[in-house]
Amino acid sequence: MNKYLKNHTGSALLMAVAVLMLFTVLGFSLLTLTTNGIKKNETRENIVQSKDLADKGIDFAINDIQKQLTDLISQPTVKVGKDKFKTELVRILSNPVLQCPLTGQPFPDTIGYKIPGSNNSYTKICIEKIEPVLTNNLPDGKNAYKRVVTFKSIGYVNGKEHVTRTKVIMGTDSVPDQLRYAVSTNDEGNLYLHGGVEIRGDIKTDGHLILSERAHWISRSGSGTETANWEDSTFLRMVADSKSVSPKIIMKESGKNIYVVNSGTSIDYFRHIENRVENKVEYLNSNRYTKYIPNQPNTATEIQNKLFSTKGLSIVSRNLEPDKVEISEKITPLYTTKQYKKNYNNGLTVNTTNHETSKYNPQDVIFIHGEESVRGSCKVQFLICWEWNYNQILSKANFNINTDATQNSTNRDIKLSGTYYVNGDLKIYKTNLKSNAILYVNGDVTISDSTLNGIDANSTIFIFATGDISISNISVDQDTPSTIKGFFYSKQDMIMYGVGSNINLYGGLSAKRLILTAVRGQSNNSRYETGVAQKTINSATGLPAKNSRLKITYDEELISQYTEFKRDEKDEAITSINPPEVLERY
Repeated sequence: MNKYLKNHTGSALLMAVAVLMLFTVLGFSLLTLTTNGIKKNETRENIVQSKDLADKGIDFAINDIQKQLTDLISQPTVKVGKDKFKTELVRILSNPVLQCPLTGQPFPDTIGYKIPGSNNSYTKICIEKIEPVLTNNLPDGKNAYKRVVTFKSIGYVNGKEHVTRTKVIMGTDSVPDQLRYAVSTNDEGNLYLHGGVEIRGDIKTDGHLILSERAHWISRSGSGTETANWEDSTFLRMVADSKSVSPKIIMKESGKNIYVVNSGTSIDYFRHIENRVENKVEYLNSNRYTKYIPNQPNTATEIQNKLFSTKGLSIVSRNLEPDKVEISEKITPLYTTKQYKKNYNNGLTVNTTNHETSKYNPQDVIFIHGEESVRGSCKVQFLICWEWNYNQILSKANFNINTDATQNSTNRDIKLSGTYYVNGDLKIYKTNLKSNAILYVNGDVTISDSTLNGIDANSTIFIFATGDISISNISVDQDTPSTIKGFFYSKQDMIMYGVGSNINLYGGLSAKRLILTAVRGQSNNSRYETGVAQKTINSATGLPAKNSRLKITYDEELISQYTEFKRDEKDEAITSINPPEVLERY
């Protein structure tokens, strides 16, 4: 036995050494594989981080140039006209310091933006190309104040780099921010959408958004007491405009909410809308409403489920532009400069079809106002005031369009062309108005018991008012709507009815506080289709079976016509910059 053990002592030692060597080789192999894996992971991580740095670098450069353009037009004492803005836009973008070096040339730290990072990382960004914005491969006036900018960004991380290029449209279309949405409110005003309103395009509210499934209309007693009547309908329907993937609700970054009236809840209409100037939300923050916070993850889905036949809804929170639309500032100077074709210094009433206003051209300027005599200096003789001098000053006077004011009111057609500056109120009553006009109104606007259409298919109407706008009883109880191409803007409150009325507006609406109310389907003497009928979907098309009696479709081309209508004045001040529009990132 001892002999047997002695004979195998050497082989056991050899086996132990072999096993040790085998595990040593395996250990080194595993260590090599692990090290290589770590290096590959580090390389991958460096590549991912360099791409992230390159993308963030592009955003940094865009924001910096956007700030330069915003600072340019925000000077408190200097107004930047269109020609000057175009010159400055090109100058800022063409700054030699920001231009990329030629292909194959080194990229020194003195060129472009350099953003240092941690752990041997940094980003370099420059402008590779500046091009005009083209429409159908041709330049046009609408895009004269914008450029397509191609940014190149290189992210460096531990010797690894990633190159990103992004094409962005920067500049402005010389249209106020308030004209860039189908429906919008300003100066923290609330937006109320009651019943089956249909909006094709984006909504922007500077205040709270309040939604109701019922539409309202106001009746008045003989003593003038107002009563709100509520009719069953649907919630708002939203559809993306022709250039968008999805419809959007745009709200402030914080502090404003969406309130939905709970089903079956009785509400006091006048308390419901009372949040006009003061930030009163006590009534809204009651059990009558469900409150949604815009930037919460599920809010867009929950609101979309509330809305009627709406798909792909997005809720966007952003820092909103202040209201910079000027109205009275455009009207008052006319009194001293006298840059107008026709002057009506005692106001104006149009009540006949053949009135001279029907013969004006869209470019003609018409000034409507009042005048008051104010006693000025005294002519002194023998220390006695012998004679007083009287000065004429600008005062208020109204512009009335009212075919019911004449004995023969069977022909209610009135044509209106031109650019009107009204230092007073505008009232349109019992008239078939056919217009191709812009009206700046330093007062209130009331349009009722009328129809509104263009003179021809390309006609537009733009109304900008410092006071309230009320539009009601338009094409009442008719199945064929008034088709309006234009834009209505108020620095105060606006209300538009689509209950008895029937309106298709191609353009948009903007006000400090805006109330829209509508039903779907037919209307007859204050009787409307049931809520169930209004919610019917056509099984063949998948679309609502009943048309909304207030449909608003945003029309970007129509808004650009506003600029052309104004003759694209070279000295007209630029008051806002478009948000950067990313075309391509590669």
